[in-house]
Amino acid sequence: MSARIRIAAVAAALAALVASAAGETVYRCGSSYSHAPCMGATAVDVGAAPGAAERAEARAVAARERQLAAELTHDRHERERTARPAAAASLSAAPAASAPPRKTAQSTKKHRRDVDERDFVAVVPTSTKK
Repeated sequence: MSARIRIAAVAAALAALVASAAGETVYRCGSSYSHAPCMGATAVDVGAAPGAAERAEARAVAARERQLAAELTHDRHERERTARPAAAASLSAAPAASAPPRKTAQSTKKHRRDVDERDFVAVVPTSTKK
């Protein structure tokens, strides 16, 4: 049985129970409930309808829960407002101090290599066609 069918069956059973709270007899027929008996049905005691005091208490509980939910929401918003985001950090190690490069072609390549080891730099390849 799929989840939707089970949910529908439970909803129908609850609807039958609520409708029968006025004193009707409810019968259980297998996994479903009905106000009409079927083969092998068993009568289900649905109890008395809730009184005015029970309804008032249920409303008071619901009001307390709404108030608590509003307070928790307010506290969460307050925490989110005061929270500071984490600072950005590099994932690589700090670059080592090196001597100033010489002004030769070799030193320029070495300097590029040092920079390349430190950070990723995207380079568009040049075309070899003329």
